[in-house]
Amino acid sequence: MEDRSSGDEKGKDMEPQPQGRATLAPRVGLAAILIVYGALASVQSFATRLQWGPDEPAHIIYIQSLALDGRFPELAYSVQDNVYVPGASRSHQAQHPPLYYMLAAPVWHAFSARPVQTVSYVDKRSAESHRFSVPGAVRPVRLVSVVLGAVTLLFAWWTARTVFPGRPVVWLGSAALTAFTPMFTYMSGVINNDALLGVVFAATAWRWARAVRFGAGVRDLAILGVLLGIGLNVKETALGLAAVSVVVLAIEPGARSLGQRVARTALVLGLTAGLGGWWFVRKWLVYGSPFVYPFHYPLLGLPEPERFALMCAMPARILMSTFVPIDVVMGYANMHLVYGFFAGLVVLSAVGLGAVLVRRERHGVARCEAQSLVLWLLAGAVVLGGLVRNLLLVDWRMGTSGGRLLVCVLPLAAMASARGIGVLLGDGKWTSVGLAAICVLMLGVNVYAIWATAAQYGTLGW
Repeated sequence: MEDRSSGDEKGKDMEPQPQGRATLAPRVGLAAILIVYGALASVQSFATRLQWGPDEPAHIIYIQSLALDGRFPELAYSVQDNVYVPGASRSHQAQHPPLYYMLAAPVWHAFSARPVQTVSYVDKRSAESHRFSVPGAVRPVRLVSVVLGAVTLLFAWWTARTVFPGRPVVWLGSAALTAFTPMFTYMSGVINNDALLGVVFAATAWRWARAVRFGAGVRDLAILGVLLGIGLNVKETALGLAAVSVVVLAIEPGARSLGQRVARTALVLGLTAGLGGWWFVRKWLVYGSPFVYPFHYPLLGLPEPERFALMCAMPARILMSTFVPIDVVMGYANMHLVYGFFAGLVVLSAVGLGAVLVRRERHGVARCEAQSLVLWLLAGAVVLGGLVRNLLLVDWRMGTSGGRLLVCVLPLAAMASARGIGVLLGDGKWTSVGLAAICVLMLGVNVYAIWATAAQYGTLGW
């Protein structure tokens, strides 16, 4: 295999190097986006009742078991079986690889002496009063997800700069569309391994972009393999990244022969398997399957009338829950208005993206740019395909808010959306105006969602 490790240096030379104010203005914009995101995610974290995030009690037990006992929890096969018991904890999230929980465990340990918090609320349906205790470390550990969300935005920014050189409006639009999406800030404000998965997806997209634009040297291949291995230590969803990476290695210009491409692909996948395969082997040894899942409620196993009704309702539910935590806000938000906004944004982005890809030369789209756009669409399709497969064959209930499982591809979708909308608006001054208007509307919807969350849970005094 030829050593092309100079690809990084070559790439740096090929990237545009704006000077002075041209460099400063986008960075100031990025800093402003990060500050607003941090405020949104933090307020959303306080608006969401403790232990009320998606599967949050089970994630907490996983972290507790690592932080306090130094061991993995056992797999629970029902939500009722989730329990923290020193040395014998059970969590239905124990199916997941441990990297996110290992990152959160030191924070938990550092704040484990914080006083226990008591949460009181009145059930709005039954009017019954409830009261429960929450470990004091939960609040600080939630902020780990806020930090991970900011890292995701940084990688999305670097990816957009690589794919769309000389288009700072698209860089900023990509970061803002991601940061201001209500589901992104919601998932970044609770304890959940999807926060780290988003970092892996955005970082991998950055390495894809560099590979298809500049070619991949040995160092680039090693970084990609390590990233994919890290992803497999976060969530099985990262298997989709490995599949798309094979496509990247088939088209990147660094290899000069078929044999070289095969060797480079073997290097990347070997690193991936070496770093991430152990968890699948462990599950196979412990549970009898490398893809064990605690619940089994396949959609295809339901009676025909119920199955048909759910299949008709699922697409809209998945679309909405990709952008908004609908289970939380639907009691207070005007969901028809919110649905119309996001459905319109998806259609607008799809039309613009179609124009980019179909009439690439007319719009001055470089080949590597088009390839990156297609790779992002492919990654989204792979993740969506995995979700559909799980609904049909494993557990249909995840489809009621299944769009949150697509949050990991939101940065990729936002970049594609910003570019597509830019093309529709003529790639001129109206691109800046249009993207700014959409981002402001998105920010308004985000604040609206936070208000609805606080109203639903009775937090923040709202």
